[in-house]
Amino acid sequence: MASHLKGVAKATMTDQIRKELCEYKRDHTKCTQKELQLWIQEKFQIQVSQGTISNTLKRSDEYLSTNLESRKDIKRHKPAKYPEMEKVLFEWFLQYQDRVNMTGELILEKAKVTMKLVYPEQDFEHQFSQGWLEKFKLRHGIKSFRRFGESGSVDVEDMEKKLEAIRGKIDKFSKKDVFNMDETGLFYRLQADHSLATKQLEGKKQDKERLTPRCFKNVNMNSLNCHYRANKRAWMTSVIFEEYIRWFDQIMHGRRVLFVVDNCPAHPRNIEGLHNVELFFLPPNMTSKIQPCDAGIIRAFKMHYRRRFYREVLEGYELGQSDPAKINVLHAINFAVSAWTTNVHGETIANCFRHCKIRSRDAVSRNSEEESVCEDGMQELEVVINNLSYRNKMDVNSLLDYPGENDACSEVQSLEEIVVSVINVDEEAEDDNVEPLEPITRKKAIIASRTLHNFWMQIEKTTPGVFDAIRKIRDELQRDSNFKKRQTTLDSYFTKLS
Repeated sequence: MASHLKGVAKATMTDQIRKELCEYKRDHTKCTQKELQLWIQEKFQIQVSQGTISNTLKRSDEYLSTNLESRKDIKRHKPAKYPEMEKVLFEWFLQYQDRVNMTGELILEKAKVTMKLVYPEQDFEHQFSQGWLEKFKLRHGIKSFRRFGESGSVDVEDMEKKLEAIRGKIDKFSKKDVFNMDETGLFYRLQADHSLATKQLEGKKQDKERLTPRCFKNVNMNSLNCHYRANKRAWMTSVIFEEYIRWFDQIMHGRRVLFVVDNCPAHPRNIEGLHNVELFFLPPNMTSKIQPCDAGIIRAFKMHYRRRFYREVLEGYELGQSDPAKINVLHAINFAVSAWTTNVHGETIANCFRHCKIRSRDAVSRNSEEESVCEDGMQELEVVINNLSYRNKMDVNSLLDYPGENDACSEVQSLEEIVVSVINVDEEAEDDNVEPLEPITRKKAIIASRTLHNFWMQIEKTTPGVFDAIRKIRDELQRDSNFKKRQTTLDSYFTKLS
């Protein structure tokens, strides 16, 4: 990690180099990050860390779709001499600014410690000056230090005043242009049994482990219908948050939207170059009352995820699997995406916004029809759990509010843990507990689609929508490019006369 230190001052990649790197990776998909390091060194005569390569590739969509000429108006600060160290230090600052009395002296001291952790082979102790501190603050939008204790509990009168200010801001945007985001943990193998849950708590990882996905062999990650990032601790970091916000800013092209988030330490307030998104931070100690995601959206998502998971377990028993609850992360991603895109309805989201009363015009009453839909979902989950015949069945509400599951953003990491999560030194490591996806040939896919079609032809209560979905699958198979390349012409089936 420290082999590039002698030339580190020249190691900051420009946006143009980053774009060329993303283009090269796109055209050479099998290239490893170490090979990309060598390519950068040979072509541009600079040395960069593997973490820099990794973080750049995470923003491939941004660099590949950006016209760099159009970004000349963005105010730029002088590049950091030690960018990896500053990423770690800024992540530490965000996590601890509300927990300690933050001072310039403390940041300078942490900078020295961070340098040794990020560049362990450095043979001298770097001295960080007051000038460096001011530039660090400027680069990361740090204007002042909040003293520990300033963000304490607020009284009701103060809360009402802040709520009025929030409404004043949100009322300036139409409903379709107001978004809310929040993090949540997900124990993706959690069984609805008190005895099993107790064993899971006692185990090292086992079935209560958080959803921390790794890239899987033979899987086209672009087909998952979600953005997938991983680190060792299943942690939201400022690097991941900024990457997501920049991606969201791009897809909002031509609009002006408000993006409402809480004061999680991993949410940096200063993200330069946003053209379509305005970040709006809710006051501390109020988010549980006025954040739509916390008002039922996340709960609805987990309800539908767990219903799909337990259905999978039942199906596994039907197929004779010995431990069908031992799903892998790829299964969990598919269940999560389906739960969010198919089962969490727009009206549920709208009701949660109204319930928080963060718009002046929102009705106080909830939609009774949508409440019945949520109740139906809870009843379906209860039925599936009953069918599993657990000996010490867990109450559905306890299952959806499982202790510790939502701590992904409330805990703080040590400096050493932040180094691991931000620099991603083990990003290419494989998960030993996950078997690679079995490669499926086009021929097998065609046979499977025909089998599926024939199965539903025999079912009495088949709906037209099922056949429409199967036909779409068949159409996609027939449009496969490899199939077109192999397709023969009509005259090839006849023997030419001599």
